[in-house]
Amino acid sequence: MDVFLALLALVLGFLLLRAWQLMWAGRRSRPHSGSAVTPPTARRRLQWVSLGELKKVLAAANDLVVVDLRPGRAYPPLPVPEAQVLRVRTSELETMLQQLPDNRSAAFCGASGVCVFMIETSPCMSGSAPLYILRPERTHEEAA
Repeated sequence: MDVFLALLALVLGFLLLRAWQLMWAGRRSRPHSGSAVTPPTARRRLQWVSLGELKKVLAAANDLVVVDLRPGRAYPPLPVPEAQVLRVRTSELETMLQQLPDNRSAAFCGASGVCVFMIETSPCMSGSAPLYILRPERTHEEAA
C-alpha cells in the first residue's frame, strides 16, 4: 500500500513540475509591452565535449565564452586564460543565459543536471551559435 502511495505521489509531483514548466515557458515567451514580436529562429546545437575537444574548440573559435559553474576554487584551473572565464553561480545562471547573445558560443564547465536543464529550457537556445557542456572528467577516486 505504501509503495502505491509513493508511486502516486511521484506521478503527481512529475505532473505538477511539468505544468509549472509549461506555465513558466508561456510567461517567458510573451512579448513585453512595446516590443516587437520576433519570428522564431533556429535552435542552437547543445554538444557535450571532453576537455581535449574543448581545447580544439577554443583554438578554432575566437568568440567563445567559457562559463565556470563549479563552486569555489578547489577545482583545477581550466585550460583557458583566466580573463576569458566567466565565473557564475547557479543562482545567477538564468540571468546570464538571458544576456547571452544569439551569435555567441558558450562552453559551460561544471554544469550539474539542474544547470543543463536550465540551459536546455532557456530562451538562449533560440540562437545560431553552438553551446558546449564540458563532460566531467573521471577520476580514480570515483571508481572506488
